[in-house]
Amino acid sequence: MRKKERHRLITRLLSEQDIQKQEEFVELLQEKGVSVTQATISRDIKEMKLVKVPSQKGGYRYSIPQETSEDVIAKLEKILKAAFVSVDRMDKFVILRTLPGNASALANLIDKQYAKELFGTLNDDDNVLMITKTEADAETLFKDFQRFM
Repeated sequence: MRKKERHRLITRLLSEQDIQKQEEFVELLQEKGVSVTQATISRDIKEMKLVKVPSQKGGYRYSIPQETSEDVIAKLEKILKAAFVSVDRMDKFVILRTLPGNASALANLIDKQYAKELFGTLNDDDNVLMITKTEADAETLFKDFQRFM
């Protein structure tokens, strides 16, 4: 099994049960037919940046770290600097045009960063249509994205 597939399986296992020790990962993966060593799991934990959080059953369990708003902002700005083409506004609608292939990632980050202002987003390969709750929200988003022109 390739590393990416193993990481996906580890993520799924984390969502299904509390895993407190690396040895538990080894056992669970072996039950699924994946032969791994504790050293491999240790490297996977480091690469996936898994953290230990308090468990409802007591003790601590492994978890996938939550994305912080700083991470979202940094990723959003990085993609906008590289892929921004234009932004326009009409009433409660803001449309962001990007280089092909970037709109989906941008839409995901925009949803996270502007959840309070947005009613919803739609995207294709190179456009993100943001529908805001109010016209004032649309103006805020428009101004935020205009600085990348």
